[in-house]
Amino acid sequence: RETAERLAVLTIWRLFAILLAWNVSVTLGSDNGLFELTILHTNDVHSHIEETNKHGGQCSEKERNESKCVGGVARIVTKVKQLKEKHPDALFMNGGDFYQGTAYYTILKSEMVSTIMAAMNYSHVCLGNHEFDDGPEGLAPFLVKMQEANITVVGTNTNFSKEPVLADKPIAKSVTVSVKGRKIGIIGAVLPQTRYLSRPGENVIFEDEVKSFQSEAANLRKEGVNIIIAITHSGYPRDLQIIENVLDVDVIVGGHTNTFLYTGSDHPPENIPEGVYPTVVNRTDGTQGLVVQAYCYGKFLGFLQVTFDNNGSVISGRGNPILLNASVVKDEEMMKVIEPFKTNVSEVMKKPVGYSKVVLEQANEVCRLRECNLGNLIADAYFAFYADMNTSSSEYWSNVNAALINGGSIRAPLPQGNITMGDILASAPFGQAVVTVPLSGFALRLMFEHSVANFSYENKKGEFLQISGARVKYNLSLSPCNRVTSLKVLCTKCRVPIYEDVDDKKNYTIVTNNFVAKGGDGFAKAANYREAGPIDLDVLVEYIGKMSPIKTPIEGRIIIEGNVTTPSI
Repeated sequence: RETAERLAVLTIWRLFAILLAWNVSVTLGSDNGLFELTILHTNDVHSHIEETNKHGGQCSEKERNESKCVGGVARIVTKVKQLKEKHPDALFMNGGDFYQGTAYYTILKSEMVSTIMAAMNYSHVCLGNHEFDDGPEGLAPFLVKMQEANITVVGTNTNFSKEPVLADKPIAKSVTVSVKGRKIGIIGAVLPQTRYLSRPGENVIFEDEVKSFQSEAANLRKEGVNIIIAITHSGYPRDLQIIENVLDVDVIVGGHTNTFLYTGSDHPPENIPEGVYPTVVNRTDGTQGLVVQAYCYGKFLGFLQVTFDNNGSVISGRGNPILLNASVVKDEEMMKVIEPFKTNVSEVMKKPVGYSKVVLEQANEVCRLRECNLGNLIADAYFAFYADMNTSSSEYWSNVNAALINGGSIRAPLPQGNITMGDILASAPFGQAVVTVPLSGFALRLMFEHSVANFSYENKKGEFLQISGARVKYNLSLSPCNRVTSLKVLCTKCRVPIYEDVDDKKNYTIVTNNFVAKGGDGFAKAANYREAGPIDLDVLVEYIGKMSPIKTPIEGRIIIEGNVTTPSI
């Protein structure tokens, strides 16, 4: 009899394994002690309300006609509704940074974000660093609107008690929900560096994620909660550290680093996975923790199913980000919510934000061939954003030495006369973050060598650098990777800023966009850079408004000698 019972149990488990392999939805009840939780999630949507091209930029009419557009909140809602029909108890979470990134936010701010998120019907969200970009005053109404929409904002490591604008606003250290009769604890965090990356003011306190999670998770355990999910905006590398050190946390639903995780090979070719989905972390107590993230801009919806044992330990996790391409129809109700905002944005895009006395050129892609005054303007805006910040010491006048942008990111000229936000968006359509990168003089020199290694008048290359705070001289008659004959950048630890020769052994800090920092256009991926930063559209709008009338000249920042006489690599 005992042998027969064992065979019966073994047969059941084999059948269960086959069903899982076939991706058949299995409802796990209390009879066998196993419990399955479904989590749907987004992160770093960055106000990409409408569909985009595959890289998160504006979707052109041609791309739209060819059904190449992806994402958009209406597609997210459609897919969530479809999945909730199969998994009605699914949690729907966002890992921060719904603020910033497109004209929708630049123009409409938190009112638009909170209305859209309320209509999307998230269950739980955490804050991102960009939610603090407009100070406490820009965050307070969002928190109120989330409470009214029954969306819980969790901020375990944030302390608003000393900030009058936020002290009485709803944000939870943790929350407990019941799913299929099981208690689920939910905690959340934003990276402590937000105090430097954004504008939270001096009174908001950001605590270490590990310490705050350990404390709050212990409280939840005392209340009989043995499954804990953390929503974080700390970045994938930090999430791996957190879940390794906070043994009470079972799953981290992350954000901030725009990380694409995927299991399998059937993903879009432009999205290269940085790890498997979910990423499994084996811990010192023998348990497993899971970490997920779903890229950015609403291109994917994360879909995770986790199986727990009776003690709340993770048995397994499976799923993948779901690509929201043209095969996913747009939810009609959500489109109605978007329409008034779309109309408003369209009108504001026509209004001038500045004025130029000169044409800011980009005809025939000249910014990929030589110094162009539009490249100078954009690089100057990048440089000014960080150079205008307070420095750590009075010995330094600037936090950065120079700004570099790839000519391929400049897509349209700016006209002589009034400059509208629509003009700026057409010129810089990608919604790229403006970030700082520390690097050696040698690495900096290699960037400039790469800028012209493939130089061609016929096939204009996007990696050609436009610059601010730097002076470079190239000789194209020399072999590739040996064409930089002079390179200077501004000193920072000096009373009077001057251009100094780059020393290969010294350290420098440059400003660029996150596309270049991540290795776009063939540049070496930066070993270390600050992932968060303002969106280029906002930087340009602010700079052009402040500096109008614009009179940016071509001034010899880039000198090109010789001809391309040797084959480019």
